[in-house]
Amino acid sequence: MAHVALALVALVALARATTRDEGEALRRAEDARAAERRGRTTAERALREARLELERCRRAMDARGGATRARASTSHEMMAMGTFASAFDRRLGTPRQPSLVPLARGRVELDARVPASALEGLDEFTHCWLVYVFHENTDLGAGAEKNGKVGAADGPKSTLRGKIRVPRLNGEKRGCLATRTPHRPCPIGLSLVRIVRVNGKSLDVAGADLVHGTPVLDVKPYVPYSDCVVDARAPEWVGNDLADGDGPLTVDEVKLTDAGEAALRAAWERRRKDSLYESADEFVAFVTQALGRDIRSYHQRLGDVAPDTDWRVSLDGVIVVYRQSAKRVVVVGAEN
Repeated sequence: MAHVALALVALVALARATTRDEGEALRRAEDARAAERRGRTTAERALREARLELERCRRAMDARGGATRARASTSHEMMAMGTFASAFDRRLGTPRQPSLVPLARGRVELDARVPASALEGLDEFTHCWLVYVFHENTDLGAGAEKNGKVGAADGPKSTLRGKIRVPRLNGEKRGCLATRTPHRPCPIGLSLVRIVRVNGKSLDVAGADLVHGTPVLDVKPYVPYSDCVVDARAPEWVGNDLADGDGPLTVDEVKLTDAGEAALRAAWERRRKDSLYESADEFVAFVTQALGRDIRSYHQRLGDVAPDTDWRVSLDGVIVVYRQSAKRVVVVGAEN
């Protein structure tokens, strides 16, 4: 009987151990399933948040795309077809209109992507239009958004000035679109020039009013029957023909001192190979013509300046030194 009792005790202990082990195993299984559920829930939550973030990104991209499309409808990226080599090295001294300095030489040099054949036939015309960018404007950033976002209800803010001081009116203002100022909402210039010759990928012209290095967007032949308007008129302050000169900016006399002329000729000789002019005589005539109008700024003309003040202007790579009093200019020197 004792053996039977011991056997029963052992069986009970084994049963309890088995039950305990099974319970532990069950708890572990339940914990694993719970962890799996928590993990799945976390994963699903993360996936849901990712989907929401993706949707937000898509909406933001659509909004930006709409703004981009809106801007694209009013802006166009262009690549210059060439560069202008000019006798006017800087803005100071560059004529305010084409043809005011007929001896002003320049050259359109085509970009590498434009074949020389593009100029074929242009030499059959006497004149052409140059379309270009006012690349040296000091206010090219004007008109960009400021203190506002593209697409805002009140539109993008602009720093562009609507009016400018007109040199011929001694500083009186006019709307920029009623003038030929470089400071425009879209800084594109248009000049009529005389064709001198076509040479390979170069177009030599005269009477230009472009500064050296100007990006040229296009060249178009001048067609008299279409481009010439015989009965066209302009306000009195502009003038109606070339004989009007440049109004109050016209200089009565340009004189070269002996030392000044000698310096001009010597300076041209030093840069003969790079000059746009074929002789010193041509260059001296060009300088005289270029100084035939007061090239100083409105503020410089207003200043109380002594008559013996030396002014400088860079023409065809030569620094011309001159003095000006009222309507008289005297060239006194030159340097490279």
